[in-house]
Amino acid sequence: DSSAWMPGPPREDLRTVWEHEAVDFTPWLVENLTLLSETIGINIQFKEREAAVGRFSADILAEEVGTNRKIVIENQIEETNHDHLGKLITYAAWLDADVLIWIVKKAKEEHRQAVRWLNDKTDSNIDVYLLEMELWRIGNSAYAPKFNIVESPNNWKKASKDPESFTE
Repeated sequence: DSSAWMPGPPREDLRTVWEHEAVDFTPWLVENLTLLSETIGINIQFKEREAAVGRFSADILAEEVGTNRKIVIENQIEETNHDHLGKLITYAAWLDADVLIWIVKKAKEEHRQAVRWLNDKTDSNIDVYLLEMELWRIGNSAYAPKFNIVESPNNWKKASKDPESFTE
């Protein structure tokens, strides 16, 4: 039955749609930041692609509408690795970002734990998100991308570290 919801190609096949992260996926993401915004609940406004970070460049620099908090987005259409985690943290530090978003094909457990630890150890001003990307398809229709939040800030836990956030 071609009308039934069927998963698209396995996550391993993201490169059938976006062959190259910087050339194919990043421009697509810039054009589709609304989908990312809706998934994580932050109104994201694009600022710059390949934002300079010394001799390197961050995939996407954006900001949260209304707060102007800086957002760094690192794409990885592969499984997570230490290299991209290091890039995300380096870019965020250099650009003084408050929101870090790491989009991947598949999150390894050790990187989930690293993002969870970052969220637990940082104050309420820093939010780190880890999202897996998958593709869905109905029959022969175009692929529909879907972001799945793997790790996100625990705002209640962060607020409990800040005594000024409690009112009597």
